[in-house]
Amino acid sequence: MSERDEPPLTSVRAFEAVARLGGATAAARELGVSPSAISHQLALLDDFMRQPLTRRQGRGLILTDAGREYFRSVRTAFAVLRGATDQLREGSRSTQVRLGVIPLFARAWLFRNMQEFLDQNPSIDLNVSYTHHRNYVSDSADLSVRFGDGNWKGYEAHRILSGAMAAFCSPAYLALHPDVATDPKLLQNYALIHDQDRAGWQQWWDMHSVEGEPPNGLLVEDGNLALQAALEGLGIALLRPSLVDVFAREGRLLRLFDPVLEDGRDYYLCHLVEQPLSEAEGRLVRWIVDRCRHSR
Repeated sequence: MSERDEPPLTSVRAFEAVARLGGATAAARELGVSPSAISHQLALLDDFMRQPLTRRQGRGLILTDAGREYFRSVRTAFAVLRGATDQLREGSRSTQVRLGVIPLFARAWLFRNMQEFLDQNPSIDLNVSYTHHRNYVSDSADLSVRFGDGNWKGYEAHRILSGAMAAFCSPAYLALHPDVATDPKLLQNYALIHDQDRAGWQQWWDMHSVEGEPPNGLLVEDGNLALQAALEGLGIALLRPSLVDVFAREGRLLRLFDPVLEDGRDYYLCHLVEQPLSEAEGRLVRWIVDRCRHSR
């Protein structure tokens, strides 16, 4: 990237503060400048991007669609910068580990098992943040749990859990619609929950030789939202048994049919090949890999 292609960092800093704090006034207060100076920096960034990242709504500012997408990466970059600064200032780099995780993995597996690791490693400070599944290039954590085929350039990937899918619904939904558990073909008459896109249910349709296309239904951004929608009885979701079977054991979910759908994607724990693991990072890698192996 040439110098002329690099975004104006002062403007990016102003944008990040506005997006994080919810307005120009709060951003100006934090950065020690005037609100008009913030507005000027936002205009410079819009001009550089050749599209607006914010727009006025009443007396305030809101992010445009492009602004929300840009803020995802900017937020991660600033979080990494602040974390690195804190590490150096506190002199505790060797004991801090940054782990990026997919929300569903954190909810269904990591936080349910993490106390064991913390008890065994009281000197390690674990910093957990989101892994952005649509843009792994922007993920700057020391370690990251990713979902895909295991091929990310420059990364060593340890397969930890299966990504196979199965149909799940809540006990309350099944009580209202008992027929859904009798024949896969009957699912075309009921509410489906779609995760990211509608391709998953189409593959499931093809596997069970269901005619036509899956009905449109609630479309959510990721597996964590799909899980919550299913728990709330909003319909039937394709979920990953390796993560959500714990909710079935608790009686909060029901698996409708035995066959699972494999789409070639699984869960992986990744780290940069060219960056040697610290002792603390190595401990976490070994613990996650071993713990996942025993939970399969």
